[in-house]
Amino acid sequence: MSQASAVVPAGSSKQTALRMLRRRSFSAGYLAQVIDLAVREVLANQFDEPDEREAALVHQRLTRYAANGRPGSAELARAMLDVKHALDLVRNGHYRASAVPESGLDTVVSAEQLLELVAEVGRDRVLAAQGGALVILAEDEGASTVYRPVSAAQAKALRQAARSAKEEAIRLHEGAVEVLSPHVRMADWSKDDGYGVAVDVVRDGVSVQWWPAAVPESLALWEQGGIRQLCAALLSARFTVPEGDERTPHAVMLCI
Repeated sequence: MSQASAVVPAGSSKQTALRMLRRRSFSAGYLAQVIDLAVREVLANQFDEPDEREAALVHQRLTRYAANGRPGSAELARAMLDVKHALDLVRNGHYRASAVPESGLDTVVSAEQLLELVAEVGRDRVLAAQGGALVILAEDEGASTVYRPVSAAQAKALRQAARSAKEEAIRLHEGAVEVLSPHVRMADWSKDDGYGVAVDVVRDGVSVQWWPAAVPESLALWEQGGIRQLCAALLSARFTVPEGDERTPHAVMLCI
């Protein structure tokens, strides 16, 4: 496997940092105006793209503002440190994103996308890992994500695989709906009493489950009413249906 080459994102670090700060959302809304004012003090036209020297001058002005205890200075200082942290960590052109614990297919993100994400989540939730990888820690009980550097060729192959998987998932979904809809009541998400069988895609399989809508007692139709068994029988000709353990209650969700 080819090594992933280190690629510094387009533009200098100061230019990139300034672009990221100008796109950032602040709880203190006037900080966007503070940044624009610093840009206007350096550039004759604030809509021009600053060069490296000009971006460094803007950075100096913002650093002074953040250090002087002025309104919003603490938030601006945090944002500038988060952006610097992102620029220090994201050094490759493409990354492979993998959920931990594993969930779904891996995806590919560009350096620009990962820079924005790392800066947004903040330094406390982003860790450097071996080989130039990054880990973005989950909030609460969610899944963390590992971003591993890959080459441009690897990124292209991953995108093609993801596109193929998505197309196959669409075919699986359409096939399951085609088989089931003539025989069972399908869920209608737009109605309070639209309970029925819902078909969705879970990773590389089709998820068939009962959606009770606002009628929780309708759940009995899934198990005791035999609809789950009927769905399994109808789909077994086209999909691989897990047998399950007859000694234990079936889960409400049936993955096929």
